[in-house]
Amino acid sequence: MAVANKKSKPPREAVDFQIQLYALQQYKRWTDADLAKYLGVSDRTVARMRNDPFSVSGGLILRTQALLEKAKENY
Repeated sequence: MAVANKKSKPPREAVDFQIQLYALQQYKRWTDADLAKYLGVSDRTVARMRNDPFSVSGGLILRTQALLEKAKENY
């Protein structure tokens, strides 16, 4: 009998950041290109932030979170 290959769940912090990234883009109505331009990174880096938050620098994550907080205040 074969055992199903069960994917492990991503860490909660990763999921929380993915939600924050989505929220920032919704508040600002930014595309990946807009966010990349504002952060000074490539579109590919923004995509990587969404897909694998642990692969990007902590500073970039903190800047993104700060942008989200500012966007919430101005909403």
